Amino acid sequence: MNGTRRNAAAPRAEGFALLVLLALVGAGSLGVLLAVQAFLPPLADAAARAQHNVATAADAAQQAFVRAGAFPADLDALAAASGLPPGGGWRNDPYGAAQDLDYGFAGADLRVRSRGPDRTFGTADDVALLAVTEDLVRVRQRARLRLLRAVLLRSPYCSSPLMSAGDRASMRTALRDCAIAKRRWRTADAAERAASTAATTAAAATVAGLRAAYGLAILPAAVTGAGGLMEQLGMPDARATDGLGRPLLGDPVLGVLAAGSDRTGGTDDDM
Repeated sequence: MNGTRRNAAAPRAEGFALLVLLALVGAGSLGVLLAVQAFLPPLADAAARAQHNVATAADAAQQAFVRAGAFPADLDALAAASGLPPGGGWRNDPYGAAQDLDYGFAGADLRVRSRGPDRTFGTADDVALLAVTEDLVRVRQRARLRLLRAVLLRSPYCSSPLMSAGDRASMRTALRDCAIAKRRWRTADAAERAASTAATTAAAATVAGLRAAYGLAILPAAVTGAGGLMEQLGMPDARATDGLGRPLLGDPVLGVLAAGSDRTGGTDDDM
């Protein structure tokens, strides 16, 4: 009888294990990486473990950047910022004889790497991932810019009680198209840049035409300070910062934009 009970319980136990795994998959990328690490046996293939540990550290660092606007300085700081166990196996380099992964910076970007089978950094067999600052800055500041643009869209600079539903939709579309065209400019080739320029010009013309038709208010010259756009929108000046905490720039169509990684307005990487 005991044997019969064990056989009947086996499918239920397997089904429960499957549900647990599915729940882990839905818990987020970092949780999945840690869960996989928990199931890897200590003597698992070094190449698979190196790739897993590098991915765990790089993913945690990117998530920390999105939250705080900067990468943690080292693996200890990464553990504190992300909730990873400070002495956990995630930071170990399987090719480093119980040494840590290499966690360092390549310019503004973060590089996490394992020594690879030859146990030497800087050679062709290194297992490495690069977290690009510009990409992460864009994740942080795109949400900020969209929020400001949504408030601007409902303000006297872009809206009027007399405005028809169709014109409201046209204003919203023009602002969105202008923002997208400016953002795409950075990575575009010559032909795509020409198309982006044309899209920006057309969107700006639509916005200007609607503002003139309904006598909408003229955007302030300043973004912050007394009489600045942020004050007029009822928002604190502290919100007028990009993904790295730098001041946003004024824009005659969009109200504000970010200067991009080169910290200079009017260049290719502006948002």
